[in-house]
Amino acid sequence: MSASTDNGAPGLRAYDDRDEGAEHAAVPTRLVVSTDLRRYLAEIKGQAQFLLYLADQIEESLDQLAQEGDACQGSFLCRMLGMYSAQLETKHQGLGEKIAETCQEVYVTVREHEHA
Repeated sequence: MSASTDNGAPGLRAYDDRDEGAEHAAVPTRLVVSTDLRRYLAEIKGQAQFLLYLADQIEESLDQLAQEGDACQGSFLCRMLGMYSAQLETKHQGLGEKIAETCQEVYVTVREHEHA
């Protein structure tokens, strides 16, 4: 079959895959990720892992509380749940701030790469 279509326009195979000026084209710059961005991402992952652990502990404590018949043990579980809840709230606020900082750093990194 011919490399051109019936209307005379060249088909896809008619074009050379290599660009004639490719050897003179600028080599794309390599993206350099700042240490701040890597640190922010590590902190987010660490906080997210802690939040998952905390959620598991809350879930487990709620299940224990639902089955607990001893008032003393129930009181202890309620105090633990209050502590977990406070930690969850604190970590949630910190994580939101860290995510905002990280998004800003990602934006700056992408912009620098686009203009390089």
